[in-house]
Amino acid sequence: MITEPVRKRLVLIGGGHSHVFVLGSLAMRREPGVGVTLIARELDAPYSGMLPGFVAGHYTLDQCHIDLVRLAQRASVRVIHGEATGLDRRNKRVLIEGRPPVGYDVASIDTGITPSLHDIAGAAEHAIAVKPVSMFAPKWQRLLGQALEKDGPRRLAVIGTGAAGFELILAMRHRLLTEAPAAGIDGRAFSFTLIGSGGVLPTHNARAQALGRRALAERGVTVVDGDGAVAVTAREIVLASGRHIDADAVLVTTKAAPPAWFAESGLPVDRYGFVSVRSTLQAEDDDDVLAAGDCAAVKEHPREKAGVFAVRQGPPLTENLRWRCRGEAAKPFVPQKQFLTLLALGDQVAIAARGRFAAMGAWAWRWKDRIDRKFMDRFNMLPDMASGGMDTTAMRCAGCAAKIGPVTLERALSRLPATPRDLAVRDLAPRDDAALLDLGGENLRLETADFFRAIWPEPYVMGEIAAAHAMSDVLAKGGRPDHALAIAVLPESSPRQSEDDLFQLMAGARAALDREGVALVGGHSGEGPELSVGFFVSGTVGRDAVMRKGGLEHGDRLILTKPIGTGILFAAWMRGLARAREIAGALSVMRVTNGVAARVL
Repeated sequence: MITEPVRKRLVLIGGGHSHVFVLGSLAMRREPGVGVTLIARELDAPYSGMLPGFVAGHYTLDQCHIDLVRLAQRASVRVIHGEATGLDRRNKRVLIEGRPPVGYDVASIDTGITPSLHDIAGAAEHAIAVKPVSMFAPKWQRLLGQALEKDGPRRLAVIGTGAAGFELILAMRHRLLTEAPAAGIDGRAFSFTLIGSGGVLPTHNARAQALGRRALAERGVTVVDGDGAVAVTAREIVLASGRHIDADAVLVTTKAAPPAWFAESGLPVDRYGFVSVRSTLQAEDDDDVLAAGDCAAVKEHPREKAGVFAVRQGPPLTENLRWRCRGEAAKPFVPQKQFLTLLALGDQVAIAARGRFAAMGAWAWRWKDRIDRKFMDRFNMLPDMASGGMDTTAMRCAGCAAKIGPVTLERALSRLPATPRDLAVRDLAPRDDAALLDLGGENLRLETADFFRAIWPEPYVMGEIAAAHAMSDVLAKGGRPDHALAIAVLPESSPRQSEDDLFQLMAGARAALDREGVALVGGHSGEGPELSVGFFVSGTVGRDAVMRKGGLEHGDRLILTKPIGTGILFAAWMRGLARAREIAGALSVMRVTNGVAARVL
């Protein structure tokens, strides 16, 4: 738990390789007084260096992805599962699709790049874009399943003769030829073609290029270079020369572009639209906006778009973010000109190249595998991080799991004298979540109060969850909620941070309340050691429409309107054991009320 008040707000936009380093550094050494938020479209960040190994079948999906939720948890970083759509630099806010903007004092951009298919007619409809890498895995798994079917695609092609296309075509070949026999398919039915307007591995030295061509030839991959693709249809690729190449499935690894919102937000960009930054990784015209990775272009030190540079920018980016949050000047960083390249050939053989040197062999694969696994272990092999030195066997849980036990609750309440208005309260089963009041008139009134510690540190989502949870107490009784009052406890922070947190919390609550037509009419707020939130919700129910707990008899059917087990899942998350996709799935369910289910019942 962060105990010092938040004075500065750092927002990390995107979950690229450079930002992974930032999170890892913050996990080791937090920056006092700085509240950090990560905005990420995908919560599992793929490591591009292991992608060919995943395609080839050497790694599982988890082995080549960094769990941003677990890493952020260790670093005490809030996570927003969403996509940034703009930067309001005048008011220092990050715009986010489908929800309110988030304020920042210092912002860092590492969003990666998006596919640029407009130069190839029909590619958007008939081809698979490899970029962004974060969205490629499910596309590949779908193609793999189709290719191993009886009448599936057999003629596969990759457009792009650079390192990405080179490794991908060989990885696909290895995987399909390995799994074809078990599917009852003769591997000779498959064909593989690599197509590009330049030569094979054009940015590598002559020795590496020769080894690459040799590897492709030995593995039966057809190379069509010096003749780029201009169009893709459902069954063929049209080249600039007018030549047609038969293809049932086409993958594109060529040009990629930055998000359009860079230029739309007034950020300084180069002629390709990438954020133009100084050697300090700061935007040319803004000391408090930094950018790294493929989405950035360092004006003084231009380099190709390669994962190695994003990884190497991680440490200087981290230090410069720390300096800016302290109000001090950032320091320049000069990237190396030469770097080691290890190109996987699909079958656990690789090419190693640096400068004028290049060699090929199984030893190079083992070297690459060791480097990649060590890199991933740095961020994924995390010790138990949640206890902070506490005995985890006695850890407290949040949410529903943090309620007082039913026996303790019933004993305590039974010791109280009867309320003077007992006659106005309709009897309900013990421990019902909503009180039923008979105030006269056609309907009865349902009232409930719900309050708990935040199970998720991001206020907007927590507001949605808490409001949905409170309304469901009324919905579960067959009633219709009509108004609510909020109770919010915020950690001590600067006035600006507290204002933003309260706004985000109530904006999330309003999103949930508005979906059910419930008015937020007031509430109470205060400061405390951690974020907590609750709601008083009032509604009505017809006198003959009340649903109660109890009454379940042998032979009845119990209908679950939502998955159960979120308490266990978040207890695991507090120990750093649950994966990002599991938490994301739970959060999406918890933000929805039982309104539809209640109306059906």
